[in-house]
Order: sequence, then structure tokens, then C-alpha cells
Amino acid sequence: CLSLLWLAACPAEAPSAARPAASQAPAAQTPSLTRIRVGLAIPSYVHAVVWIGHEKQHFQAEGLASEVQVLGGSAATLRALIADAIEVGIAGGDSVVKANRAGAELVVVGGLVDRFYHRLVVPSSIKTAQDLRGKSLGLAILGGPQEVAARYALESCGLTPGEDVKIRSMGREFNRLAALSRGEVHATVSQTPPARLAELGLRVLVDLPSLEVRFPYAVVVTRRSFLKEHPERVRAFLAGLTRAIAFYKDVANKAESIEIVGRYLSSSDTRAAAEERYRTGGPSMISSPPYPSEEGFRTVLKFLEIKDVQPADVLDLRLLDEVSGVTR
Repeated sequence: CLSLLWLAACPAEAPSAARPAASQAPAAQTPSLTRIRVGLAIPSYVHAVVWIGHEKQHFQAEGLASEVQVLGGSAATLRALIADAIEVGIAGGDSVVKANRAGAELVVVGGLVDRFYHRLVVPSSIKTAQDLRGKSLGLAILGGPQEVAARYALESCGLTPGEDVKIRSMGREFNRLAALSRGEVHATVSQTPPARLAELGLRVLVDLPSLEVRFPYAVVVTRRSFLKEHPERVRAFLAGLTRAIAFYKDVANKAESIEIVGRYLSSSDTRAAAEERYRTGGPSMISSPPYPSEEGFRTVLKFLEIKDVQPADVLDLRLLDEVSGVTR
């Protein structure tokens, strides 16, 4: 949906179990710190780098008192931005494009993940993509980056989404994997590591993260007005985020990173499972420095069949250039 109704109508995926209150309540402030409210589209091992920045005080080191909350999907995150409930969001770049087409004035100032994050998963009874004809695929929500990933995967297999394969909104990944195992749907997209999927009797049909396709799965977005009025706060956030990424990617910090992430995800994973999630869907997926690519946004514009918008209309990476020391 490319009208203002898109932001109001697209349902939000319910947040996972309660996370530590330290991230939800306003951070303790001193006269030297400036508040920054950050919204995460979903809880995941890549969005978790913001929790690491919060817990390890990387944002505080840049003069910011960070408040972090999960908002239940990219559309919900962008609604919060537009309503001035947060200053910075981590959401899908495709959602930013659609919101701006609907009249929002949002701008991407950085990028965490510049490729597809989820895999197309099926039960072992599905041997080939053609076996999905006439069957259904379950998604968390419609209208977000997971739907783009699913549609891209189906089209790459010669299937037409909505015609050859019905797409259903089914909520959280746990529910979708359970429905897949029961035969209620026949495919979904998942961030669960392949080894764990195999234990559940499921398999990866299309390994989207391994494809050489750029896609702005998770970008740093703010309002153009906020960027214009408070560039120092955006610059400080990007600097803190860059510090957090460096910490997260340092293998010497793996145990501490997994412990922080585990607390916020409220996961019941075993240690081995948590390490597998960290390895396959954590810091290795994150760009460093955190740049989105114009190629990724061209993927989005082509997929959405939008011809009158260019990547430069969505991106403003000047502050990230300053933080990263990049000369263009």
C-alpha cells in the first residue's frame, strides 16, 4: 500500500517477551547528556547491536542518554518517527521508500544490514520450488522487508507470489514454524539457523543471505526535519553505533555480546544455539562502517516498480562520512 493508509493499516508483529527494563525506561541523564529515543522494528541478533551500544555506554560516550524500545515492525517504527515518539529508527529500507511515497519526509542516514536476512524455509516434504504451486506461505506481517524477501525468493524460483503461492500474515516466527511443521502452511521466511531448522524437520529452500543481492534490510532512519535541526545528535548516534558494531564484531567480546543479546531477546536457546544464531545471523551480517548501498535501494525501487525516485532521494550519508572518515 502506497498511500498514507499504509502506515496506519499495516499490522505490527507483536514484540517478543519482556526485555530488561533498563532499555525501556528513560535512561538516567546528567546535564552533559542529551536524550535520544531509538526504535527497533523487531528483536533480532542484528538489531541487538543497538542494545549493546546502550548497555556498553557507547552512546553515552558520545554524549547521548539512549532509550531503546522494540516497536513491532518497520511500519510501526516509522509511525513512531513521524509522530515524534522517537528520534531514530532501525527499520527496513523498503518501508522508508513506501512511507515517503505516502507523504512522509524520512531520510536514511546509515545502514546495518545491506542484504536479505531471512531464508525461505519449507518442510522436508517440499522437494522443489515447484512443489509450492497452489500452496501457502506464512509471514510475520505484510508490507515489510520479510515480504520483499519472500516475494524475491519465489520469483527467483519462477513462481508468482499471490497467484502460484498464497501469502498469509501469521505473526511471530515461532508460530509460523509451528504452523509449518503442522502443515498449515508450506513455506515461510526465517532467521533461525539452518542446523536448528533441520532439527525441526525443516530445510532451507532459498538461502537469501548468501545471494549476491544488495537489499537494505535494516537501515538507520530519521526525520529530515530532525536531521536538519539536530545534526549533532544524529552524528553522535552514528558514532556510538559504529563503536557498538566494532565491539559486537570483536570475537573477544563474543561471550559478553551473546549474554547481552540473550537478556533482551528473552530467549530459551541453549548456549550452542545462541552461538549458532550469533554466528549465522549476528555481527557477520552487519556492515562496518554501517553504510547502506545505492544498489540495495535500486533493488527496492525495481521491486516496487517505482521509476520516479532515485536512491539519492532517500539517502543522506554526509554525517556517516564524517564519523567514518570517508571522503567522497
